[in-house]
Amino acid sequence: MPINGRLLVPISLALVMASTACGTAAPVSGQAGVVVTMTPDAGSNASAAGSAPDDTPSPEVPTDAEIPTRAAGTFATATGRGRVIGTGKKRVRYRVSVERGIVWGDIPAWEPNEFAESIEQVLAAPNGWASSAQHPVTNAAVNLTRASWSFQRVDSSKIDVDVRLATPRTVDRLCGASGVDTQGVYSCKYGKTIMINLRRWLQGAPGYPVSMEDYHAGVINHEFGHFLGFAHMRCGGRGRPGPVMMTQTMGLHGCVPNVSPFARNGQFISGPWAPS
Repeated sequence: MPINGRLLVPISLALVMASTACGTAAPVSGQAGVVVTMTPDAGSNASAAGSAPDDTPSPEVPTDAEIPTRAAGTFATATGRGRVIGTGKKRVRYRVSVERGIVWGDIPAWEPNEFAESIEQVLAAPNGWASSAQHPVTNAAVNLTRASWSFQRVDSSKIDVDVRLATPRTVDRLCGASGVDTQGVYSCKYGKTIMINLRRWLQGAPGYPVSMEDYHAGVINHEFGHFLGFAHMRCGGRGRPGPVMMTQTMGLHGCVPNVSPFARNGQFISGPWAPS
């Protein structure tokens, strides 16, 4: 489905959502913790299961030279309050912002409210985290018993998590202050903040066969998953959809690409915990 009129679809270099090192334990909801989201190449041409990629032709992807690498370092927040997404027990209040002063050039600009709309669509998708209301999650390893979540975007300071789209240098600076080296490429989660690297948001990464729209869904679902308390997971079995908390772009290990926390039948897609 297009987001806000954009056609976010497969590109010639396949796109990815991924992440690497978290800490030694899974952070619980709202707990300070650092998570780096990295996007190295993956060598799989498998099609997605549970959340299948579409086959619509792709627009041109910006080159590295076209990606804005720095901007003001301050943020413009999406205005207003979003609708309540889902009926889960735990309401997650999130704020969305985009770095000010980005010189977009020929790249279509991502305004704060447009970025917010893309996140809302991901969270509200049939297989998204809001599905936990119909399919509560129990996982003793992260102290969850029939857990479910609902979500609402706010524009105030009273939030549970802040989602920011920023240029690579700003991501490096803010993540680096928490001890994370994002190397101009990667995203991170620290404390109550999720930093989405503009480079990966616009380009994805080579080697993972999903659409750009699915790439966005995977990144948002993965990072919200860390906020909700989940660490990284391994593939749950050959031919199965990869858990959204799996670092799929580092290798599918027999799984097929998947960017959603739940399968079409409502099952939470999980696997063994991976070392972080």
